Amino acid sequence: MPKINFRLSDGEKFEALWALLNPEFNEEGNWTVSCGISAVYDDYALVFNYETGEHERAYYSKNDETDMVEINERVKVYIVDVTEAEKNTLDTLRALNGGTYELVSETLLNAEETLEKNAEFSAKIEELNETVTTLNTEKDELVAAAETFTAQIEEANANVTSLTEEVDSLREYKAQIEAKEKEAVIDQYSEMLSDEVLDNYREHAADFTAEGLDKELAYELKKRNSSAFVK
Repeated sequence: MPKINFRLSDGEKFEALWALLNPEFNEEGNWTVSCGISAVYDDYALVFNYETGEHERAYYSKNDETDMVEINERVKVYIVDVTEAEKNTLDTLRALNGGTYELVSETLLNAEETLEKNAEFSAKIEELNETVTTLNTEKDELVAAAETFTAQIEEANANVTSLTEEVDSLREYKAQIEAKEKEAVIDQYSEMLSDEVLDNYREHAADFTAEGLDKELAYELKKRNSSAFVK
């Protein structure tokens, strides 16, 4: 015949746990009650130990081989006197802590440290934002200064171009005046020197000033017609 495992009802679990928690609840033990059971949950029973005057969690499991209940561990717990509002706060805290009150203080300390770190991080972010704002302002000022400087350079370049054109124009005008002066000097010797000599000096007139050209032509005249200087 196959073995059949029966599921224990809540009442049967209560009775089995009662018997395990109160082994002297019999005639031989003078019906001594050691623990009272307040509630039975899926994996533990909430009990009150009369001998110690403390509440406990009696963790249990069902043995499928014997179809019996076994108590695996008994842990001391505390029943807290709280108001409804306080209980709601505790329930919220328990839910945030993964459904348990265990290590709540450590979790809160970690949360507090996290908040402090977040505050420090926020302060650093704010400081960095202020630094970025300052740098952006300085950047805008530098860009504006650079634009002004660029405009000044462009204006200066325009002035230089204008002055260069003006100087070139003056040089050209001066060259024309000097050319006319030199031509006038050469014309003074047109009847005293040959065309060959005069054309040679016309070709190289740029190498002389008007005064220098006059001296050279006078020297040519002396060499070729010294009689002009007798008197």
